[in-house]
Amino acid sequence: MKTLIRASAPGKVNLVFEVGALASDGYHPVNSLYLALSLREEITIVKGQTGTGITIYVHGDSIPERHIASVPTDQSNLVHKAVLLFAEHINQPVPDLMVDINKSIPVAGGMAGGSADAAAMLVAINVFMHEQNGTALLSLDELATLGAQLGSDVPFCLYGGLAIGTGRGEIIQELGNFSFETNWVLCTNSQGLSTPLVFQAFDELGVQGSFSDLTEITKVDSLNDLAMLMKNDLQSASISLLPQLEELIAQLEDLGALRAMVSGSGPTIAALFETEAKANEVAAVLRDKGLVALTAKGESAGARLEAK
Repeated sequence: MKTLIRASAPGKVNLVFEVGALASDGYHPVNSLYLALSLREEITIVKGQTGTGITIYVHGDSIPERHIASVPTDQSNLVHKAVLLFAEHINQPVPDLMVDINKSIPVAGGMAGGSADAAAMLVAINVFMHEQNGTALLSLDELATLGAQLGSDVPFCLYGGLAIGTGRGEIIQELGNFSFETNWVLCTNSQGLSTPLVFQAFDELGVQGSFSDLTEITKVDSLNDLAMLMKNDLQSASISLLPQLEELIAQLEDLGALRAMVSGSGPTIAALFETEAKANEVAAVLRDKGLVALTAKGESAGARLEAK
């Protein structure tokens, strides 16, 4: 019988995303308050026939087909890279695998969909290699160290919840929970945004802020207080590349969002609402206008195994 393993990992919003000046290593230091969302990517892996390598299939019902079609199924996919990195780390041959990616997070939307795929794969391949080859299981912290080599958001997708990310975002400090639930509308643009281009625009705009103590934000006791503290230093850069984002932010706040802003490097707009009912109502309005609007709750667990 073929071994089947399924794992999932969350997307995220950056409640606060502070960005420093370009450093000598070519990266910008960041100070981010991550919140994991109930939108989750799911990875299913099955042992393939000997010599077939890694075969990747992608599907998803909740996001447009153009997003699904844009996901690479070759060696450039982070899922493929995660398998190679893991096998090299534990000094084992790369296994033959059939991989199914069930996507629910918009592609190139600033919500860490690709990073969530990689995080879920690290959890899955960890168990797969243990069951197939008897290798020792790596701890979550060890997986996060590996994940940081794949992308800055991968460690957070492994931990989930609410956390501060520093360095390039990969150094994670887990925090306690908010005392309230958050409800979101995620509205994505028909055009994706390249993260490197957004950071380049950020440099050209010369907007640099100071880093704040993000642990203080976790002490807020109301949605309104949280909304007032939300900020994204990349928002101006994203809007400079896609000016229509500014109009969408205004539209969401006119429809009742406590706060709407660019998520990460964009172009998805994350809008915070007071209730789940209001979020669902606004998402329906936006979908009637032909926009892609998803709803989600925060916070959510990190990468985990799912029932087979």
